[in-house]
Amino acid sequence: MPPPTTNEEVLTKVSQIHEVRRQLDEEAFYPPHAPRRETKEYRAMHDKLVKELDRPCIACGVSTSSLGDADKNRFGAAQMETHHKTVEWSLIDAIDVNKFNERIVQRFRHYSYHDPIYEKDFTEDDMKAWIDHHEDNIWVLCDVHHRHKWLGIHSITGPIWGPQDLIRDDFHYLGPLTEEPSG
Repeated sequence: MPPPTTNEEVLTKVSQIHEVRRQLDEEAFYPPHAPRRETKEYRAMHDKLVKELDRPCIACGVSTSSLGDADKNRFGAAQMETHHKTVEWSLIDAIDVNKFNERIVQRFRHYSYHDPIYEKDFTEDDMKAWIDHHEDNIWVLCDVHHRHKWLGIHSITGPIWGPQDLIRDDFHYLGPLTEEPSG
């Protein structure tokens, strides 16, 4: 379809645009944990994905090798980072290993090509190692798409919403249960 050429056509196109604006009011409870300290296994996985394989940010495509290229680094990222995509590290002690095996391990087990670790159910230690540093739980993101106020994955509800169905039944982490849902 050609672009609008008259004022009337422009006004018609503008009137078809709509904005959806939301304000996030989120209350999340995490189990007690020490401050995050990078394990050597996590550092090794980070370095493999970011430095060795030069994986791009899944949101914008910039990579370590293209950070200095303004055409490829449209958002002005300063560095490449890694993000726990399915289960955040801070929830590691709230995850039910049986639910994890049923919903995560089984899913990977059914992929035609998969890591042999999925051939058996995970122990608690296996699960915690997977959460901390397995490639299937790590996304490469640029610093902008990881932590920016408007664009970063930590500014949206995904990290909180994502693992809801994996949380132990005895651990409540999403807001007060007494408030009415908003319309």
